Amino acid sequence: MPPNLKWCEENLCQVVTAPANTWSNLAYLGIGIVMWWQARKLGRRDLVFYGPATIVMGAFSLAYHASYTFFFQFFDFVGMFVFLDLMIVMDLQRLDRLKQLHPWSAWLLLVVVSSALVPLFFFAGIPIQLLVAGTVPVWLWLEGSLLRERGGSRALLVTSLALAMLALLFSASDVTGVFCDPTDHIVQGHAIWHLLSACAFYALFLHHVQLPERRLRGPLDPGVGGSSGGPAKH
Repeated sequence: MPPNLKWCEENLCQVVTAPANTWSNLAYLGIGIVMWWQARKLGRRDLVFYGPATIVMGAFSLAYHASYTFFFQFFDFVGMFVFLDLMIVMDLQRLDRLKQLHPWSAWLLLVVVSSALVPLFFFAGIPIQLLVAGTVPVWLWLEGSLLRERGGSRALLVTSLALAMLALLFSASDVTGVFCDPTDHIVQGHAIWHLLSACAFYALFLHHVQLPERRLRGPLDPGVGGSSGGPAKH
């Protein structure tokens, strides 16, 4: 079953049907590894899952563009929810807005509910891209609140948003046919989206590095050494 959206790049009759849109996802994997390594080096338990979430998103997106099937498009959206919902929950945690709900429970709930809506939207003929579009304003509002209340790097946050907006323009120009050469399997607008958005995520990560560390609770709290906040007191 094909996905609900056709990007500009023509799909070839081979294992990787859209080379440019597929291999450009390696940017997410590379930057995810860098973020994971830096978070562990800094001892930032509140940032250590940024890298794995980015890697999951990149791997699922790579599988989707390689296959051009709704089955893997579903997992592409799951990967996006894994990352975006993690950002939302971490921001809520830093803003002390998760008083009654464990952060990992909130994250899992958001991912499961959002993912469950994907097939419902698909078979109802509703653009499933709206599920991500509806998440972005919430994230932007939280990032603005976080900057006002907790500080951080305004320059890095603006850089992240600028890269994300530029990435969105390339992706939009791809799907609308404004910037489109179906036979070009090296340069595609949606492939540029992958590269620029990966850079945007890294700028956001560096911005969050500037924020005070918030210790997480529960079994998903990873055992990384050298916490910037010092050893835990018992």
